[in-house]
Amino acid sequence: MKSIYLVRHGRTLFNLLNKVQGISDTPLTAEGLKKAAELGERFKNNGISFDAAYTSDLSRTRKTSQILLSHSANPELPLFETPCLREVSFGMFEGDPNDFTWRGAKEASGIPGLNGDSPDELRIQGLAGIKKADKTGLAESYEDVKKRIEHILDVFASSEGSTLLAVSHGMYINCVVYTLMEKGTHLPPVPNTSVTKLIFDHGTFRVDYVGREDPF
Repeated sequence: MKSIYLVRHGRTLFNLLNKVQGISDTPLTAEGLKKAAELGERFKNNGISFDAAYTSDLSRTRKTSQILLSHSANPELPLFETPCLREVSFGMFEGDPNDFTWRGAKEASGIPGLNGDSPDELRIQGLAGIKKADKTGLAESYEDVKKRIEHILDVFASSEGSTLLAVSHGMYINCVVYTLMEKGTHLPPVPNTSVTKLIFDHGTFRVDYVGREDPF
C-alpha cells in the first residue's frame, strides 16, 4: 500500500489578490513561506518520512517543496520536477480577476450559476468554456488535464516508495479528486498548503481526504 500526500503550494501574491494564476507564477507571500515550513515540521513531528518527492515545474511549487522538505525528516531527499503536476492553464485569462474569468467561462459553456465562488466540480466542467473562449490556444479543458493526471498516477503506482510527497496546485488537485471519485461528488476547497491524501492499494487509487489544513 502507498500513501501519496498531495500538497497545494503556499499562498502567493495572485492568491492574495484573488487573480487567476494557472501556469503563470507570482512569488510566495511571507505567510506562504511560513506555512510551508510549518507543514514540513508537522510531517516530521507526526513520524511521516517520505520515500520520494515530486513537484510541478512551476516556481511556486518548487519553492514550497524545497522549504517543506528542509523542515521535514527528509531534508536531503531529491526533488523530481514534472509538468504532469502543473496547474491548469487558463490561457489569455491568466492574471485576470477570478470573477471575470469564470463569468467568461459561464458565457462560453452555458453552465447556469457558474462564477468565481462556484464549487470546483462546477468550475472543472467550466474549463471547457474557458478553452473555447481562449484566443491563445494555451487554455486546458478537464480532458486535457486528465491526460497529465493519468500519467502521474502511473508514476506514483510504479514508484518503489510507499510514502510519497507531491506538491501541486489547487485546481489540479481537485481535478485529481474529480477523476478518482464518483461523478456528482462535492469537492471541498483546497486551501494553500493543505494536504490531500491518496491511497494506492491492490492496483487502485482512492481518496482518503481532501484539502486538510491540519491533516494529522
